[in-house]
Amino acid sequence: MLSKLAVAALLCGATFGAVPSAPPPVPTSGPATPSAPAPTSKQTADFTSFFTTVLAGHVPGGNISSQMRQGFTQQLLGQIAAAFAGEGKFRELQFVSADTIQQYLRYHYMAVFENGSQGIVFILDSNGTIVGFFQDKS
Repeated sequence: MLSKLAVAALLCGATFGAVPSAPPPVPTSGPATPSAPAPTSKQTADFTSFFTTVLAGHVPGGNISSQMRQGFTQQLLGQIAAAFAGEGKFRELQFVSADTIQQYLRYHYMAVFENGSQGIVFILDSNGTIVGFFQDKS
């Protein structure tokens, strides 16, 4: 299982650290509104590409915020890969639910591996940019 090393704690800190012009932290909990649309097949493919790239130890390209891109250090990528290593080979993302919190969309998925599964959430801003990637605690 993904430990509290957690993608959440590390990415949140790295993504929204003490940068003067950084946006406010992406909320990962709080009152959510279940009115978000389900992801498109393209969004799920983009999330899958993002996730497999991170698991391979590389900084994902595509539509991610500059703060996210800068937060993916080699050390963090190694910690994420190590956290999932016991799960075996990654197989797929299965959509679970979508909701909104403030102006952010949260897409909840189950990351399915050969030896288990783990809840993952991808957070998008109002422009559709990935601004968060966390262990799903809901």
